[in-house]
Amino acid sequence: MKLILIHGRAQEAYEELELKKDWIAALNKGMKKAGRELPPDTVIEFPYYGKLLQKLVEETEAEPQDRSITRSGRQSAVSELDEIEFYEAMLGEMATNAGKTQKEKAALLEMQTKTRGITNWDITQKLLAFLDRKQTFGDWTLKSFTRDVFMYLTINHIKKQVNDHVLKSFDAEPCVVVGHSLGSVVSYLVLKNNPHLKVKKLITIGSPLGLKSVSKYTEPPLIMPESILSKNWFNAYDERDVVALNPLSKEHFNISPPVVNYNKVKNDTKNRHGSDGYLKDATVAEAIYQAVTGE
Repeated sequence: MKLILIHGRAQEAYEELELKKDWIAALNKGMKKAGRELPPDTVIEFPYYGKLLQKLVEETEAEPQDRSITRSGRQSAVSELDEIEFYEAMLGEMATNAGKTQKEKAALLEMQTKTRGITNWDITQKLLAFLDRKQTFGDWTLKSFTRDVFMYLTINHIKKQVNDHVLKSFDAEPCVVVGHSLGSVVSYLVLKNNPHLKVKKLITIGSPLGLKSVSKYTEPPLIMPESILSKNWFNAYDERDVVALNPLSKEHFNISPPVVNYNKVKNDTKNRHGSDGYLKDATVAEAIYQAVTGE
């Protein structure tokens, strides 16, 4: 059985084999906790796109900002207005999730309502400052996180090249797919747009698809991809991970049949979002094991 592991953003500093090794090591720790071991004939594919994404983002950033539209009706270059709208929406959802008290949540809502429609970065900077005070991401650069996601979701050639690169890891045989963070979005779009694929199970970890600011860009309508055999989709998240805090439920990701959500992960990485913190979870490892072995 082929197991396809799809990483998230901010992996450009790694070499492919190094990062793949780290993922497998973390997964093996999870397997050990679950009392399992991947079958020796498991073929692990790791479609590394970290450096490709960085290159495409940097090239696009170097181009003049534009609102040009392609023949398909989709934007092909960066629009500052669209970017501000995306930042406000995504950071607003994340900040609201990070708010601990009703007073804090009300203040965040008022902040966003009063500043809606402005054409500068004031609201973005305020939301970033709030999340920084919460130490939501530890050493991460939150603005870089949201920008990479925005560029992937809205710039056609970036999305296409990343998706095409990942698609090369698939063939005609059944497989199991695990997608982390932005990799869960990539996984969803690849599977959605290639119904001929045969995926026994999709497993998403630390997925931002539960954020409406993200799901609205996933080429509506939201559907359960036909390529997922038996409509078997398992989503695991840590409730302290503000990127993945919303489950892929009817309220946040309304598809039929619904995604199975698991919210008991205790991700031990500093930002509660790291892939290794999810892969080391025994329940996540068990889900992967059962999908690969058919048990």
